[in-house]
Amino acid sequence: MQARVKVFTYISGHGATLLEPPLEDHINQWLTAARGRLVAVTQSESERQGVGHHVTLCVWYVPEDAAASGGG
Repeated sequence: MQARVKVFTYISGHGATLLEPPLEDHINQWLTAARGRLVAVTQSESERQGVGHHVTLCVWYVPEDAAASGGG
């Protein structure tokens, strides 16, 4: 199987702001550098009592070298 997953997770102590979205910036930086074919995206959110809002984003993709060789 050639598919891979990149997991992003973030716990906001006080809620993410629209002015400084660190998770969004991190995801965009990774997407700029990653080469391949997007397969699926999953996302989950939960409130962690005493900690903050928890977000997990999984990006499933086939890397460019695997996609070029017909893997998948």
